[in-house]
Formats: sequence, C-alpha cells, structure tokens
Amino acid sequence: MKENPKISVIVPMYNVEKYIPRCMKSIQNQTFTDFEVLMIDDGSPDKSADLAEKFAKDDDRFVLYHKINGGLSDARNYGLERAKGEYVVFIDSDDCIHKDYLKVLYDECVSHNADISYCSFCNSFCMSKITLPAFSRIKTGVFDTEKALNMLISDKYLHSFAWNKMYKKSLFTDNHITYPKIYFEDVATSPRVFFHANRVAITSRPLYYYERRGGSIMSTMDMKKVNHLLLSILFIKNYVCLHNAYDKYKHSIDRISKKMYLINWYSIINEHVKAWNFRGLKDNFRINRKLYEYLISPDYTPTKDAPVLPVELKQPKKH
Repeated sequence: MKENPKISVIVPMYNVEKYIPRCMKSIQNQTFTDFEVLMIDDGSPDKSADLAEKFAKDDDRFVLYHKINGGLSDARNYGLERAKGEYVVFIDSDDCIHKDYLKVLYDECVSHNADISYCSFCNSFCMSKITLPAFSRIKTGVFDTEKALNMLISDKYLHSFAWNKMYKKSLFTDNHITYPKIYFEDVATSPRVFFHANRVAITSRPLYYYERRGGSIMSTMDMKKVNHLLLSILFIKNYVCLHNAYDKYKHSIDRISKKMYLINWYSIINEHVKAWNFRGLKDNFRINRKLYEYLISPDYTPTKDAPVLPVELKQPKKH
C-alpha cells in the first residue's frame, strides 16, 4: 500500500460476492492512479472476502481488512480510522464507477479549492447490464457552504448518499464526525460534513453507477426504519442548533420534515395493511404528527450526545 496516497477509497463488503469483481475492477481501472483501496470485510458470510483477497494479492494499492459484523456505519468508520489519503470516497461494494470518477472528483476539488466534490449518478441493473442516468436537477457549478447545505438538507437538488462524493478527510477527523449506527446513517451524516466544507464543487456528469436490487432499505421499510429516518433529520437539526446556525437552515429542515410527514402516512397505512391489524393506526397517525411538530419547532434544546426522538411509531403486530 502507498504511504501517502492522494485518495483513500473505502469499500465496505457484506454478502455481495456476485458484485465484488465488477466493483473492484472499476476501481482498479481508474485513470487517476494515486489511491489506496480499503476493502472492509464486515464479517461477510459469503465469498466476498475471498474474491477481494485476489485484488489485494495482485495490486498493492488494495488492502483487505477483516472485522466482526457491525453494519455499514461501523465499516465506514473503521475505514476512516485507517485511511491515509488527503481525500476519501465511499463506494458500496455492489456498485461501480466510471473510469474517470476519481480523476474528475479530485480535479473538481483541487481546481475550485473545494472540500467536497459531487457528481450525478446512473441506476445500474447488473442482471440486464442496463444503466440509466438518474433523474437529476443538479447543474455543474461551485457553491458556498450555506447554499450547498440547504440543497442537501431539502433533498431537492443534492442527496445525502455517502457515495457519489469526494471529501477532504479532515472534515471527518477534525470535527469528530462518524456515521451513527442507525438506518439512513448517511442522511444523518452528510449534512454534518457539508456544514464544515468551505465550498462544494458539483458536476452533472453521471460517474457513479448505483446498483438497483431488491432488499434495499427503502424497499423494505417498516416502523423502525421510519423512526430512524426521522431521527436522521433530528441529527441534522441538532447539529446546526449546536453550532448556532439553525436560522440558516430552518426552511430546508422544515421542508424535508414535511415531506417525510406526508410520506410516513403511506408507510403507516402500508404496515398496518401488511399486518392486517388496524389497532394502533390512529395512534401512529398522532405520533407522526407529533414528531413532525417536534422537528419543525423552534423551541428545541440541542444535545452534545446523539439526539433521541421523544416518541416513536409502533410496528403493528401481525393479526
């Protein structure tokens, strides 16, 4: 492994053996070559680690780490602790990247003196070998912190995925930012990282290929995941309040809170229908409203510890 690579590529792995070769080859074939790859085997039960080991043996830029399963957040944090690069990128191991991905994102950061660069992405369907550009409203440009963070929080032009971005590693390390062990950990984390960026450079080129497959978090929503989604928004509010910047981002926080409040109506009804149990339905509607009001309330006292929802939606039991 290189002693001082420009970029650290962090790739958590869990139960993705059929995607590993495609992912690693796309990294190996980058036109930008000054990087290290930290492959984090998060206790995967399949042959993911065996396939990754071949890349570690053939290319000294690739290093395989083994750890007890702790989830995606834990694997990313594990990689951040060991990354040597000035910049870091996260790549999900079932995804892949364009050959110019690292070069373009690095050049965007350097040429614009930006702490973060961001690109558009394609939806990939591995089994059919089809890639389709994702609908995006983003336009190439350079934005200051406040503008970029408002776009990110509101989830209108920019999205909080950990991937499709390059970050100065110091944004994490200097500000003690890690991924919390919850669903939608990227929603809770990316805005906190953006908060400290001097500027964000954006390219509308779709350079990241996001694999669309069954079993994603959004396709398997339940009340626990809905609660964590709301909690991730509270992480954002709590952080900007701690830094006395709530007024700058209040409109965006209100916007995403209202969006989630409306979407949650569908999730609540869907969970009760799946369980064929409508006892507690009205209570969940009431709790959803209470959480929405909590997220948009200006009367909020931030905490230095991880924030906690005052009440949670309840999963209906199967009839």
